[in-house]
Amino acid sequence: MKSLSILFLSLFILAKVQAQDPRWTNLPFYDDKFMHYGFTLGVNASGFQSRVSPNYFNDTVRSAAGTYTPGFSLGFIVNFRLHDHFDLRVLPTVGFYSRNIKYDFYNSSEIQTIESTFMEIPLMLKYKSMRRNNSRMYVIGGLKAAIEAGAKKKQRKITDLRTDGFDLCLDLGVGMDLYCPLFKFSPEIRFSHGLLNLLSHDPNIYSSSLSRLSSNTISLFLNFE
Repeated sequence: MKSLSILFLSLFILAKVQAQDPRWTNLPFYDDKFMHYGFTLGVNASGFQSRVSPNYFNDTVRSAAGTYTPGFSLGFIVNFRLHDHFDLRVLPTVGFYSRNIKYDFYNSSEIQTIESTFMEIPLMLKYKSMRRNNSRMYVIGGLKAAIEAGAKKKQRKITDLRTDGFDLCLDLGVGMDLYCPLFKFSPEIRFSHGLLNLLSHDPNIYSSSLSRLSSNTISLFLNFE
């Protein structure tokens, strides 16, 4: 325990020295490049925002609400420098999602789960603050187009709740660039709000009880560039 405390104290003192001494500045010219690449790993909590239909009040459904469930994503980063404080980022990503709608009937309840894999292409504008030694804050925002891979979609039956295979989302996030000796590490929190109605209007009680389903996702991304 004593040796562990000494190790943490040593790391803290080293970090303070690096922050105060410009000789410890990592990757001083990294952001001057017009283009650079990287990869991203993400975990998320995703769900549906639902809106009921007029039939909702005439059938046996008492309530229908989305619940958030975990997922993850993997992707690449292509970054273009536009200005000292602005970057344009293209982030081709594969996202794995599992979204639930819980239906409460008068005598029972049931959960309809939609598992899906999306090929996503976010186009994002990144605004960066002034760099302070080895860190800088940033905000990011843009649009994300997503197309569902076919395997999961084909497994759903017409008697179940189904969704369309294309989505368009508004993405907003905040993060911090941390400049390490060999790479830049950027933890980022991003909120994604679906703009389209994903509901497939099938002749079953699950679909007829709703008029709209849109996606909502909260993600934590770890970016390595």
